[in-house]
Amino acid sequence: MERACVDLPYLEAIFSVSIYKICFLIAVAVLSLNCYALNSTTDEEALLAFKTRITSDPYNSVLAHNWSTNTSICNWIGVTCSRSWKRVMALNISGFGFTGTIAPHLGNLTFLGSLDISSNNFTGIIPPELSNLRRLEEINLGFNSFIGEVPSRFGTLPELQQILLNNNNFSGSIPPSLFNNSKLQSLQMDFNFINGNIPQEIGNLSALEILDLRSNQLTGSVPFGIFNMSSLKELDLAINSLSGRLPENTCDSMPKLILLHLSNNLLYGQIPSNIYKCRYLQDLSLSSNHFNGSIPSAIGSLTMLRRLFLGINNFEGGIPWEIGNLSRLEILNVQGGSLTGPIPSFVFNISSLKSIDFSNNSLSGSLPVDIHHKLPELEQLYLQSNQLAGLTLSNILDCKRLSVISLSDNELTGGLPAKVGNLTRLKYLFLDNNRLTGTFDSFQIIKFE
Repeated sequence: MERACVDLPYLEAIFSVSIYKICFLIAVAVLSLNCYALNSTTDEEALLAFKTRITSDPYNSVLAHNWSTNTSICNWIGVTCSRSWKRVMALNISGFGFTGTIAPHLGNLTFLGSLDISSNNFTGIIPPELSNLRRLEEINLGFNSFIGEVPSRFGTLPELQQILLNNNNFSGSIPPSLFNNSKLQSLQMDFNFINGNIPQEIGNLSALEILDLRSNQLTGSVPFGIFNMSSLKELDLAINSLSGRLPENTCDSMPKLILLHLSNNLLYGQIPSNIYKCRYLQDLSLSSNHFNGSIPSAIGSLTMLRRLFLGINNFEGGIPWEIGNLSRLEILNVQGGSLTGPIPSFVFNISSLKSIDFSNNSLSGSLPVDIHHKLPELEQLYLQSNQLAGLTLSNILDCKRLSVISLSDNELTGGLPAKVGNLTRLKYLFLDNNRLTGTFDSFQIIKFE
């Protein structure tokens, strides 16, 4: 039998390669440990730098004693770390009442995915270094006192899904570059001092679900691209100075919309007749604009509506009977227009109604004698400044939940029923400028002339 020959050079080569692999793996492990230690130290230094910028800690213990180098940053209040590398993934110090400014060192938290410092008293500008947070998905700076312009570099953060800058003192115009982020789902910048036009580029946000720009100083027309956002669920542009007409196809491409607030602007023209295509609307507010024409009967197809505000516009004609189909409606407000005709009886079939405001129109007629049965949830009734006559005040007073009754400036006659004193929830009763007689001395919150 022949003995197997061993190729020594071959074995030496194999051994040499194995040694190299082992050395390489050891080097990688050492390097990883060094990087881990370095990056953990970087996170700690960033948070400690942030701590030094806080000038007031109302609870005097949250940061002073808890954020200490004696403990791991992963045990600090408000800090969440990754399981593997122990890097800071989330920072949430919302509602602690801190006062101070934002240290640029926060931009070194390169693993940060969520930043929430809302509901504090932070001031100053937003440091541009925050644009280094490439993994950031959520940023909430709301309810502080930040100043300066909206950071344009937020549009460069590829993973950002939520931007909340509401209730601050931001000013200047909206940077178009903010709308470069295709993943953005929520943009809330309400209650600031932002001015100028809404950039047309906003139509690029195909994934946007919530857009809240109310209570700013915005001007110009509403970009038509907004009405093509098929993912949009909430659109609030109220309390600005926006002008122009709403496009006829307003609801063609917004099948998921549940909230539409455009009140307190300078919008004009007619309400689009295709409003019925926003079939999931629960909250519709178009009040305090210059809309004209008639109230479209198509609104009666929005059977999910709970709140409807159309007041203080230039509508003509009557209230369409189709509104009686809104069986979930809780608030109905069409005050301050030029509406005529009788108070529509179909309104009193909506048993869920809590507030009715038909004030300052030219409506006539009366209320059903069994209003307390038809509207058992009614809490507020505003019918002042109309041409109502023949109302039976006694029946209205049978609505036990009423806290406000306003029937001033009508043509009511008769006396004031004694049962008014039985309404334990009633806070305001306005009956002035009618033809009523009698007094009710024990009821003090009353305006009765």
